[in-house]
Amino acid sequence: MRVPLSWLKEYIEGQIDDNIIADSLTMAGLEVAALEQIDRDKVLEIEVTPNRSDCLSIIGIAREVKAIFDLKLKEPVFRIKKELKGSNFNIIIANPELCYRYAVRIIKGITVGPSPQWLKERIEKCGIRSINNIVDITNYVLLEYGHPLHAFDLDLLEGHRIRVGTPADFGKEDEEIETLDGVKRKLSKEDLLIWDGVKPIAIAGVMGSANSEVTDKTKNILIESAYFKPESIRRTSKRLGLITEASYRFERGTDIEALKEALDRTAFLIQEVAGGDIYEIIDIYPKRIPQVKISFNTQKLCKFIGVNLKDEEIINILHRLHIKVHKEGDLHVAHVPSHRQDLSIPEDIAEEVARIFGYDKIPSELPQVFKPLFEDEEFSKKRRFLRNIRTFMINLGYNEAVNFSFMSPEELNIFEIPQDDIRRKYVSLLNPLRQEESTLRTMLMPGLLKNVERNTSRGIDSVRFFEIGKVFFKNDETILPKEIVHLGLIVKKEEDYKTPFKEDPYDFYALKGILDGLFRHLKIEKFFYNRSEESFLHKGQSADIFVKGDKIGFIGMISPRVLSKYDFKTKPHICMAEINLEKLFSIYSEVSYITYKPFSMYPPVKRDTALLISRDFEAQKLLDLIKKYGSDLIEDFYIFDIYKGKGIPEGKQNIAFRVIYRAFDRTLKSEEVTELHTKLIEKIISETGAEIRS
Repeated sequence: MRVPLSWLKEYIEGQIDDNIIADSLTMAGLEVAALEQIDRDKVLEIEVTPNRSDCLSIIGIAREVKAIFDLKLKEPVFRIKKELKGSNFNIIIANPELCYRYAVRIIKGITVGPSPQWLKERIEKCGIRSINNIVDITNYVLLEYGHPLHAFDLDLLEGHRIRVGTPADFGKEDEEIETLDGVKRKLSKEDLLIWDGVKPIAIAGVMGSANSEVTDKTKNILIESAYFKPESIRRTSKRLGLITEASYRFERGTDIEALKEALDRTAFLIQEVAGGDIYEIIDIYPKRIPQVKISFNTQKLCKFIGVNLKDEEIINILHRLHIKVHKEGDLHVAHVPSHRQDLSIPEDIAEEVARIFGYDKIPSELPQVFKPLFEDEEFSKKRRFLRNIRTFMINLGYNEAVNFSFMSPEELNIFEIPQDDIRRKYVSLLNPLRQEESTLRTMLMPGLLKNVERNTSRGIDSVRFFEIGKVFFKNDETILPKEIVHLGLIVKKEEDYKTPFKEDPYDFYALKGILDGLFRHLKIEKFFYNRSEESFLHKGQSADIFVKGDKIGFIGMISPRVLSKYDFKTKPHICMAEINLEKLFSIYSEVSYITYKPFSMYPPVKRDTALLISRDFEAQKLLDLIKKYGSDLIEDFYIFDIYKGKGIPEGKQNIAFRVIYRAFDRTLKSEEVTELHTKLIEKIISETGAEIRS
């Protein structure tokens, strides 16, 4: 909001230094971002917060200055000397839920032309281009009162009436309108429009139509002053991508009671500048907004802001803000003026008192620390659990990603998620900023894959990210969605990437090793992997992750089919994993202590065996069989080679594994180990149909 000081000072009695005004407004919550010298005047550039729509006007800023310095406010003085009757014009509000009040005045016999110099200079200092004297005056009053107005060419309106409603209110699906900027815009059936007796003539609260524009040929005008529901204007403005001085104010809420005064002020100035005869006002006010009353306790107020003030001081500050106060028993009741729509609760009143009293006058004190009556041990344990995972991943060289909790339903199509999958039970946003962020995410992977895509486009070939964040699912039992914390991992390398090490730190098995290390770090033992059916993962390099028989996530290389839908210039190899940390935490919370046992002082005996087995056989099942064998002499076992190819019969694969035997009380004899290992192999062969490869 640009505010010329020469204009501002017209509404304040008393002399104030320009720099003091800027500093005081900033300290009171209206940040002055710049103080610009234009000719012999200074212009304040004020950053107005969205809740303070009353300060989007010169008079609104003058009220603030008046309250801060305890001065008198000089509001504009004017009087319409003569009003003609018999305008023979009707106003119909078809949708009172979106238009609470609509008032007009007709002025006939005007002369449209250039604006006087004083008018041009004032609106141009505020960043508005001069058009003609009629339009300039509506903009002048918009800046002065903060209430948008619009002037129609009366002779271009049909049917001697104005109707306010959506296309749906008049039985239409949609409507097209050419706005004043020369662009044809298609409106939905829910957009609020201004109509004459036949056609739409304006997008309510946003912009007028070219078919009723005031031009040099205009002789008679109709001036509109209305109050529209802010949410409706915001939706229309955002959907059309059209932000104007009017929509900026209407969507934040204007002063419904100042509507008539702004209309009268406009008519008065137009008659002064362009002549003409003013007709009496037509004011339709079907939906009244009741005055807000807030009860507050002065002692609680003082405790809240941290300074002791007398009741008289508090009431004086509120009176300076045009807030009337009366007492009811032990409480005071504040009558909130119509221009202060941001005040609704006692804390708002306390904030008003604090900022006008002066934040710099409130003494600094250390807050009193209270010992909690109890500690939520479950919450604390979960927080330590997440911190433990985060530290582990950072120590391994992974960078943490923090993404917004939104996604597009189209991303589920890209990942080929089945229609009956729980990840399709997403929560849609009522008012999304854009279609790409129209739902709450049900997976972390789309966001992480975008992170990789963005980094790759900037020349970063080696990427390792992790993210700990919530995913959301629609809850059929309550309004609020289910919130579940997930861990996502993603790593990438280019097809022609050459690492100086023998081991490839980006492949499926390397990421699986990271997860194995994480589970061991969390002291979780009963986990295993099974072949995954996830459609977006590479069939040969993917697995579902199970803990205690319950699936908690997946790991695998992303299918080239999915990657082709992203903007990668080359063919990257990307491996990902996603884990449900809520399920993992339920296992983690069972681990309360760690037991240790001494290692054996006697030498181990190792036996290697290679088996020919069906190609469809999962290697994990072999390890499970060895584990179930249950001999105390088996210290460790693992698979060290899987081979499919030349020299192996069709439909078969070679799996080579090692079993390590060791006793705690003696050195094992070769015959004893051979007998035990032979029985183990026989057991495996009988249950799998495998053959020993010679």
